Amino acid sequence: MNPVVQQAAAEFCDVVSFNKYEYSVEQVHLPEGVDAPIMIGEFHFGSLDRGSFHAGIREASSQVNRGELYQSYIQGALRNPQIIGAHWFQYVDQPLTGRSDGENYNVGMIDICDKPYYELIEKVRETNYPLFEYRMEH
Repeated sequence: MNPVVQQAAAEFCDVVSFNKYEYSVEQVHLPEGVDAPIMIGEFHFGSLDRGSFHAGIREASSQVNRGELYQSYIQGALRNPQIIGAHWFQYVDQPLTGRSDGENYNVGMIDICDKPYYELIEKVRETNYPLFEYRMEH
């Protein structure tokens, strides 16, 4: 989030992209005078009520709360006129024993046995199906 790097990126790139592991991106902006679209490269919310034993960078209280936080994050991004997209970190939880760098986050849409986290997926559908209409209204 270095303003000098963001300004340089905006000068040479069509889109400025960075990971933003926060609970909201509604107020995210580039430095004063820089007018470029923003792409959120990664975000996630994990919880410990089932699945892997590490909640990741941003913790939710439950799988239901993961869905609520997802919806709030995406709707905040849609209300931010500079943000043109946001990508969920990864589809499947990380291995229980950890990947090569040791991360074993419960941040997927499905667990390591390919079982969906239905509470999260229901909110993803509820949020994403009408997202163009939501953006136009807000």
